Amino acid sequence: MKKHFINHIGIENFKCFQNLTIDGLESVNLIGGKNNVGKTAFLEAVELLVSSNETYDLVVNIYKLLTRRQTNNLSNDILLDFIREDETKVKIYTKNKKLRLAVHRYEIKDIIPTTKLSYAINEDEKSLSIDRLLGQSLQKIDRRIDNINFISSAKAQEQDIAILYGSLVDLDREDFLNDSLRIFDDNIISIKQRATKNNVILKLKLKDRQMPVLLSSLGEGINRYIAVLCAIWASKDGFLLIDEIENGIHYTNYQKLWQIIFQASADANCQLFITSHSKECIEAFNEVQLEQENNRGAYFEFYKNIKTDMITASKRHKEQLKYSLTHQGRVRGE
Repeated sequence: MKKHFINHIGIENFKCFQNLTIDGLESVNLIGGKNNVGKTAFLEAVELLVSSNETYDLVVNIYKLLTRRQTNNLSNDILLDFIREDETKVKIYTKNKKLRLAVHRYEIKDIIPTTKLSYAINEDEKSLSIDRLLGQSLQKIDRRIDNINFISSAKAQEQDIAILYGSLVDLDREDFLNDSLRIFDDNIISIKQRATKNNVILKLKLKDRQMPVLLSSLGEGINRYIAVLCAIWASKDGFLLIDEIENGIHYTNYQKLWQIIFQASADANCQLFITSHSKECIEAFNEVQLEQENNRGAYFEFYKNIKTDMITASKRHKEQLKYSLTHQGRVRGE
């Protein structure tokens, strides 16, 4: 495990989590489980943790989290949905870093009541009014860290892929992507960028076409495949979070995808956190783990504990996962 990687995380009162702790995180971490057990929320908690190095980063990242998940970005319509119902304090932590968030309501005689958010990293604590947090003042502030990326479950915008591809070009890894694309589809020769007056367009050179074709003209699978592979190298020495990795990708390509992900994550020194709803995708992940002993992967199944009604996570080692997948265990991907 690389020094900057996370091998333990604790989450308290963030979204659906009351008290979740996970140990034994690896280079490539796959999160499975039924719907509504917090898989996406877990990615968001990890993102807040790894992308907030200074205290002010935390409040900016909270704002971006709220506006990304809520379709209407008008300040009056943004809700503080990152705190578990009926709670006022959130904590996300590892061994060396602790994020704390708390909502405080102040009522002073003859003064309009105000609500403040206190936010802290380790012992450095600050606060601001909720009105300011939900206003427009944070909208244009860019505190993004270059080697931390989040790929949502939706189809990636071509402009976002072009930015990720630019990072790959800077690292002189175009051959990696072209070789990987040919594994995915042997009709593909290479990917190309074409600059226009206002934008950058991605095209693919194909064996059966004389002229390169627009990436946008091809299917969602190739779009997601390119986005994932570019994002790994764009996250070199950092972190990549991918929600529902299987979206748009045909199940026959899952094993190829995992083989490339394991190799690229090791070469780029990138720690990945990935969710999946697909049993076939989880099976392919485990098959690659079993075939290649040097792969540093871990599978965690999220589920709601019947006795405590709390969401918890169980780490399944390779042989345990294989047994569960073949004997109708609790692993759920459908």
